Amino acid sequence: MGFFNSLFNKKKPLTTRTLTTPQTLQVDDIFTFGDSFSLPQTMRKQQLQVIDINTIEFKHGHYAQVIAQGSSSQLVYLSFPANPQKLVKFSLLLTRDDVEALFDLDAFANIFEAPGNSRLQPLSSSHHYADMLAGEYIQQDFMTTGYLHQEDYRGETPPQDSEQQHGREFEFYSLAGGKGERSIDIFIFENGDTDIYLSFFRPASEIAELWMRGK
Repeated sequence: MGFFNSLFNKKKPLTTRTLTTPQTLQVDDIFTFGDSFSLPQTMRKQQLQVIDINTIEFKHGHYAQVIAQGSSSQLVYLSFPANPQKLVKFSLLLTRDDVEALFDLDAFANIFEAPGNSRLQPLSSSHHYADMLAGEYIQQDFMTTGYLHQEDYRGETPPQDSEQQHGREFEFYSLAGGKGERSIDIFIFENGDTDIYLSFFRPASEIAELWMRGK
C-alpha cells in the first residue's frame, strides 16, 4: 500500500513564474519607468510597487487595472484594454482642483449632457500634468454601464449572477484626443462617487525594468 500511496499522493510541481511584461504584474511586484521624453515628467524614471489590482468590466469584455505607488503618495494606474497595437493605458487620478485648473467647468459639464458629443480643450499649458494633455478631446462614451471589481480576474470571468458580488456599478464617460492616444476617463458610481483619470496610451516598453516580489 505504501507504494500506491506515494504514487497517488505525489505533489504537483510548482509553476515557475516569470515576469517579462507589465500585463502579468502581481501585487508587491516592482517596475521602473524609462526616461523617454514621451512620458510625462511625473512618471519619468520613477520606481513603483504594485499595491492592488482591480478589474474593469464592460458588456463585451474586461481588463485589469494595476495600481502602483512610488516614494510619494501619488498613485499611478496601468490598465490593459484591448487595442490593435497592444498599448498600455497609463493614468493619473485627477483631483477637483486639477479639473478646475485644466478645464473650463461649464465645458466639462457638457460631457454629461445628451447626446454626448462634447469637445473639450485644456485651459492651461503650465499645469504639472500639461505634458499628458491633448490639444482637444472628442467624446467617445456616454453613460456606458460597467462594473469595477476589487479583484483580479485576468484569465477568468467576473461573477455576474445576481447572488454573487458583481462589483461596483458605474456610468462611464470618455473623451479621446491626440490621435486616440490620450483620453479623459470618467467613472460615476451609484453612490455619486466620481473618478476622473487623465490617461495616455504607450507601448509596454516604456517600462524599463520589472522585478518580481521577493526577488
